[in-house]
Amino acid sequence: MTTSLVRQVLPRPRSRARTTGVHGTTAPGFASVRHYFAQACRDAGPPGAQGAALAVVRDGELVVDLWHGAADPDAWTPWTGDTLQPVLTGSHGILATAVLLLADMGALELDRPVADYWPEFAVRGKDAVTLRDVLTFTARLPGIAARLDQRDVENPRMMAALLELHSPEEDPRAGGVLHGPWTAGWIAAEVIRRVDGRDLDLFFLEEIAGPLGLDVHFGLVPDQLPQTARISYDAGFRARFPAPSGGLDDSEAELVGRVWNNPAPFPADPGVWSETRRRYAVVPSLGAYASARGLARLQGILAADAVRAPGDEPLLLSRRTLDQARSFWAEGLDPLLGGISAYGEGGFQLLDEGINPAVCSGAFGHQGPGSVAYQAWPQAGAGAAWVCNRLTAGPGAGVLDEVARTLRTV
Repeated sequence: MTTSLVRQVLPRPRSRARTTGVHGTTAPGFASVRHYFAQACRDAGPPGAQGAALAVVRDGELVVDLWHGAADPDAWTPWTGDTLQPVLTGSHGILATAVLLLADMGALELDRPVADYWPEFAVRGKDAVTLRDVLTFTARLPGIAARLDQRDVENPRMMAALLELHSPEEDPRAGGVLHGPWTAGWIAAEVIRRVDGRDLDLFFLEEIAGPLGLDVHFGLVPDQLPQTARISYDAGFRARFPAPSGGLDDSEAELVGRVWNNPAPFPADPGVWSETRRRYAVVPSLGAYASARGLARLQGILAADAVRAPGDEPLLLSRRTLDQARSFWAEGLDPLLGGISAYGEGGFQLLDEGINPAVCSGAFGHQGPGSVAYQAWPQAGAGAAWVCNRLTAGPGAGVLDEVARTLRTV
């Protein structure tokens, strides 16, 4: 088992007494956001069965900092402003940020083949696969044929070795955007290790989370466990993801099996993601942990850097790198998940401006089914994050729509 070697450098809060209402603060003008957040929490179910948090950073200031309910319904651990939520599928944008930082440092280029940094990767037709292909889910490597179990995915070095022996997917449905829940993370993490010498968890802590004071982590250490949320599913969540059945022909069943059931990222027992072993492990594509505050601050920093004058010193990523990362690269209907996704050249998910174009034009981040939605809004100089430990079938960005509407008028 691979575990994080990182020792925690950010302070951890003491446990607080049991609470059931909405807690935290909002800046003047954001009262409607608090009301909307409270309603969303009520709609999600009793506070003893779930918990949630919402944070918004504008021009570097935390203007919304709200939380509610239970972080661990089994132990009735209350949610606090510092509760760490498993980011799961939302980990991809955080992983992409780490790769982009190395590109900004001049240590790698996204258009160069992965094999330039990891020579063993070149075999079996993968010599031309680029980092950009990997980050935008267009590398034709969405899954692995070798039979895996839940413990295997916790060992990124072993998974990298397996991917060396893998061939690009021949199924024609892999020709566009085809999400793989695991493989992009293993490839990106191995490239980071080969280029920098540090594993993903240590690189992210020492270069991003630590210097910027962000409560965002790949893999946890023991004193963080009491502050970590336990996830559960609502009735329709797992139905959102494909599973082989008697109604599938052989080729479709095989593709679904390789991509979404080897192993399932959301197994029937959600307790897998709350096991101590899993929390310690570095699982690059799904294993980031963050507080709502940490995610919002990261998005706020990226939003500010995205509109910084060219040549000005960035907080994290240069304007040049972010302009490229947010430039449209790929869009497609995922043949297995069914939804349309668009990605910039650096692997950031490009988000619809919706009904608030004055705020959301040029937005990027992550949204989708599950427990996390986070967005960077360069036009508004803002970042926002919504997290909830009861995973739902619908998109998680509804609360953020109200935040964007408020930012338009405040």
